[in-house]
Amino acid sequence: MDKAQHNDIDPQTKDEESCDTQTDALPSLTTILGKKKVNGGKSKHHNFADKLLKYKMDYPNTSERGHVVIINNENFHWTTGMNSRKGTDADANNLSRLFNKLDFKVGVYRDQTTTDMMEIVKQMADKDHKDYDCFIMVLLSHGDDGKIYGTDGLVEIKKIVDSFRGESCPSLAGKPKIFLFQACRGTKHEVPIKPSGDTVDSADVVDSKKQNETVVDAAVKATIPSGSDFLFCYSVAEGFYSHRDTLYGSWYVQAFVEVFEEELINKGKDNAEKMDVLDLLTLVNYKVSLRSVERTRNPDAIGKKQMPCFLSMLTKKLFLTPKK
Repeated sequence: MDKAQHNDIDPQTKDEESCDTQTDALPSLTTILGKKKVNGGKSKHHNFADKLLKYKMDYPNTSERGHVVIINNENFHWTTGMNSRKGTDADANNLSRLFNKLDFKVGVYRDQTTTDMMEIVKQMADKDHKDYDCFIMVLLSHGDDGKIYGTDGLVEIKKIVDSFRGESCPSLAGKPKIFLFQACRGTKHEVPIKPSGDTVDSADVVDSKKQNETVVDAAVKATIPSGSDFLFCYSVAEGFYSHRDTLYGSWYVQAFVEVFEEELINKGKDNAEKMDVLDLLTLVNYKVSLRSVERTRNPDAIGKKQMPCFLSMLTKKLFLTPKK
């Protein structure tokens, strides 16, 4: 379970049963938000949008926002049948650089077995996070139905995520817990269509002098656990391939780093205070949607697209304004 250190690589713009149920009566917005006396004593409901709360992001540890764990699996035992994930080090380096700039304490773990991965999960879940604002885990690997690959086999995603629920990790209860998955979630390519009445920018041209190509990660179909204050970020929608450039890293991580750096760091604190994480992830989705496969060994993949997605169980707005 060695911790790997990498040199920074700049990102480039170039992967039910049916039943009868009864529900309790819901409290009105008046009950939840209260009333405000205006205009000579008349009642007026508070504007709901104005009452949306923000996550507390100024816990006592003023220098570090929280822990980021990046599990970066490139090489796999032959018995798994998984190919090497060339280009994943670029993703790990770029994400590490980004989160360091955002005042996180980053740990990068390379080529971890299933046992190693669960040991890292246990160590992080057992930590006392009371002085930190949030927690982030990034999984760069191949995947399968509801599972993610260690170098020697599969780990259930639900088992990883459940370790950080309130009952298992009480010091993170009520705090944002973000999981980022760079892996395929199926075996289909997104096909390009022409938007109606709209135009889009063309995808960036790949430098022909670089010996890069676009490949895909094996599929992951994540099982989403219940619980609040989780945010799941997927490199691709369920059922589709996730593209990874063998030289510059995955399309998704490239866009993620570029958007977060530009909006939270390069444009300054005033802009960062206006852009919550869901706004940023929507920009990431848009940026990835503009790209198409240009260089690959599979001619059938030429021109194919990718569409990321995210699933939010956050209960408040989340802002990652740099603390320093």
